Amino acid sequence: MNKIVNRKYSQWSIILIVLFIISAFFYYNIWKKNRVIIDAPSYYTYLPAAFIYGDLRLNFIDKDPAFFSNKIWYYKIEGGKRLIKHPMGLSVALSPFFLAGHLTAKITGASQDGYSFCYQNAVSIGVLIYLLIGLFYIRKLLIKTYSEKVVALTLICVVLATNLLWYSTVEGLMPHAVSFSLICACLFHFSEWLNTGTKKHVLLFAAVFGLSILIRPLAITLLLYFLIDAMVSKGGFNSLMKFIKPQFGIIVLSIVITILIGSLQMMYWKYATGKWLYDVYIDEHFIFNSPQIIPFLFSFRKGLFIYSPIFIFAIIGLFRLYKIQRNVFWGLLVIMPLTIYLLSSWWAWSYGISWGLRPMIDYYPLLSIPLASGFAVTLSKKKLVSFVAVPLIALFIAFNLFQTWQYKNGLIHYDDMTKEAYFKGLFQTKPNPEWYDLLKPYDWERRIKGLHQVEYSQQYFENSFKKYNVHFRGYNLKYIAVNPNAQNALASYAKEYIPEFSDFSIYCYDDGTISICFNGKSFLTVAKQYNNVLLANADNVGINERFEIIYLKEGDNQIALRSVSTGKYVSVNTEFPNILFASADNISAKETLRLFVVEVNRPVP
Repeated sequence: MNKIVNRKYSQWSIILIVLFIISAFFYYNIWKKNRVIIDAPSYYTYLPAAFIYGDLRLNFIDKDPAFFSNKIWYYKIEGGKRLIKHPMGLSVALSPFFLAGHLTAKITGASQDGYSFCYQNAVSIGVLIYLLIGLFYIRKLLIKTYSEKVVALTLICVVLATNLLWYSTVEGLMPHAVSFSLICACLFHFSEWLNTGTKKHVLLFAAVFGLSILIRPLAITLLLYFLIDAMVSKGGFNSLMKFIKPQFGIIVLSIVITILIGSLQMMYWKYATGKWLYDVYIDEHFIFNSPQIIPFLFSFRKGLFIYSPIFIFAIIGLFRLYKIQRNVFWGLLVIMPLTIYLLSSWWAWSYGISWGLRPMIDYYPLLSIPLASGFAVTLSKKKLVSFVAVPLIALFIAFNLFQTWQYKNGLIHYDDMTKEAYFKGLFQTKPNPEWYDLLKPYDWERRIKGLHQVEYSQQYFENSFKKYNVHFRGYNLKYIAVNPNAQNALASYAKEYIPEFSDFSIYCYDDGTISICFNGKSFLTVAKQYNNVLLANADNVGINERFEIIYLKEGDNQIALRSVSTGKYVSVNTEFPNILFASADNISAKETLRLFVVEVNRPVP
């Protein structure tokens, strides 16, 4: 019995992963929560539209716009037509499970609207089955080269030490887990075809690869990997041609199958728009001359190696592949830099609301090979190396599980992380205002215009004052606004930035002082008769309307303001409504403000 167990480590690892995911579903009551979230409403729309409402043009929305308002995303295009933005591949892949959910809803008397939990749970089970199939295939591929223990460890890490876990559970209706699994199947069947020449493998590869492209069109670039794999495996172009020649007919049929499946999207575009090709990313595009490769890989915002450090072992293993699997080595050496370049060239290179770099999940099947190679190298070395490697791997798994929990509870921000926020919140288990204050949104408008991100500096702010307005945020994370119902008193009480009450113009003087004007008319003044409260009601600039800006940290937008007339620092009162007073002798948290530039040209008075 022990021999059987020892020989089947990799199979038991798959069972462990599945049990872990099922446990997570019940522990966090995921099966009772809405999973049609983030971009999923767009990927999922095809299913209820086709099978329940029978209308892929989405005209059925008009019958109950309130119900569908947060469930269906679409573009309003020419002629008043509606167009689903994202590809249909995920809906195609999950359609059998959706129909099972529809039948379940009918039997149980649940709402047959396509969105009740009968449907969501059925397709979530479908995602788990796809994941199981993907792990089954990647295990079969890896076990040819690596030991049971190495393969078992690789399978566990590729799920539990990465964001694949999240996109197999809470956001399973995003395309990444299914895409991961399909590419696992592609790798196995292509390898089997090269090794055996069996027709069924190339046909299965063609069908699965076509569906992969239908889910994620960028997957078409993987053809380059498979071409290199084939050429190196067969010993060059001429040898590959000799292998292909007797199978020419079946290869042509395979190409036709891939094209037919992949072209289903074009058929939808023709149906919905009247055009075979349609640019669905109307206001989004690649910026090929400005790839964000370093941030994509190493930034604390979303960097691959920051949030999935387990792939450090893949880098180690890549070098070993040159000796034992040159076909994989050369394929990876070409496809991964190309993939990273393309993905990091997308205008929203961090991919918005997401846990880690979600588009990279599609390529984890490829990365699992050098990952296994890296584990094989480190675990076979002298005791000192393995003594360090084993705890490190365990740490990476545990840390990913903890950070996934943090992300679920809002303790890792979905897009605004910074190095300071990362280390401040490294082990936090409760919301921390100081952590939140260290987050920094990415300026996507500047990115899409081809402009560099703003680097905070005194020079940047002083140059900006000449043409842009500004707004402030207090230490309590509320925005500073003028209250017209309280003599235009300033208070740090607004939950969000409201230009009408929060926009200020700053004027600089030769002596280094400034004045702050609200609404182009009233200057901020220190009202000494009201205990030095700040009011926006002065018509002219005198000593009571003069301030000094103190820049607290290089490369940051933390500042303090000091009143020239009182010599005191501006402080946010701790009690609501958090009125501002020029009354502090020293700078503490209450005197620390965030300064933001509104990069819209100031209107001419």
